[in-house]
Amino acid sequence: MGYTRNIIEIKRGIIKTCCEFITEVIATHPKCEDLYQDIFTLYGLHYDTETIKQKRVFVAAATEYFIVKRCGFKRIGKDNKYNCSKSAKNKKAIIKTIDTYFEIRQECSDSYSFRERFAEFYKDEVKDFSEEISINRDDTLSDFAKAVEKLYYFKDED
Repeated sequence: MGYTRNIIEIKRGIIKTCCEFITEVIATHPKCEDLYQDIFTLYGLHYDTETIKQKRVFVAAATEYFIVKRCGFKRIGKDNKYNCSKSAKNKKAIIKTIDTYFEIRQECSDSYSFRERFAEFYKDEVKDFSEEISINRDDTLSDFAKAVEKLYYFKDED
């Protein structure tokens, strides 16, 4: 599957804009981490757990642009997240969209030609994500959250 911490951080980004079903289908796709690693590289970002953690807004926006909008899902509900029924049809649509991403990517030699080809394929405009990339996560945690994080990352040396 992939490096667990990276997948967790990717899911935290996706869930900002998508329902749990969409998030899980994307996160459990065998090429999930390859997809986001490639997207990060396309836009000049280093791909590691800390960067993913800081760039959740970018993960959410990239998910919307490269996957969710291509499936035709709509934002609904009070939380205004992309939502769909938990059907095999919707799961197949998400998987096909991810697979199509990689098919288009294989046709292109560089990031610029890929972005152009992707936008052309979906009859959309090329997206640069500069605004989303510039936004970092607010790391100011409550005392409780800091204690939980410290406990989570504590390594027992016994």
